[in-house]
Amino acid sequence: MKIIFNSLLILATLYASAQAAQKPFDYYVLSLSWSPQFCTTHPKDSQCTREYGIVLHGLWPQYNKGYPKSCSKEWIATKLIRSFPDLYPSEKLAIHEWVQHGTCSGLSPTDYLKLSQKLKQSVVMPDVLQNLAKPLRVSSSQLNALMQKANPNLSNNAIAFSCADGGRFLQEIYLCFDKKGETSAACGVDIQRRSRLSCGRPNFLIRNVR
Repeated sequence: MKIIFNSLLILATLYASAQAAQKPFDYYVLSLSWSPQFCTTHPKDSQCTREYGIVLHGLWPQYNKGYPKSCSKEWIATKLIRSFPDLYPSEKLAIHEWVQHGTCSGLSPTDYLKLSQKLKQSVVMPDVLQNLAKPLRVSSSQLNALMQKANPNLSNNAIAFSCADGGRFLQEIYLCFDKKGETSAACGVDIQRRSRLSCGRPNFLIRNVR
């Protein structure tokens, strides 16, 4: 009887996990990483051999609070990743992002990469951040205004940031879109809270592109 009970408990746990993985997400976060900051702590990474500014970190299905993770074991082919040569700064990152986030999108690997590319290409970086030759000091509100001016389709609450080293340096720019990837959407409470806590100093530094 104990063996049967334990078996039923395991099955119930697996079923609950499957149901949680299938719960529809609420919106997408397009996470854009500032490569010069990443390369200060990962100097031997392959992306750090090139003078990148903004690079795609990933496209993340999100709940209004929290996010799904690794929802299936469907694999992504290296050949497919290579057919999107300028999307991610490395194949290793592309594979990781598919496994952890893409599998929760409900899209095929091809459609997930297509949507990632579409959203990445839709974003215009402010002139001041293109080929940044000297470090730039800004506040969160100033950077938000710069992003909105360059992308008037983005609402104010669809933009958030992540900072590193106790809030001293810009690390990521988060742009939030509806779950169809068509229009901007308000970032969830956890993303907004992370942004306030992470970049809560009066200002922070954006490292120059090296």
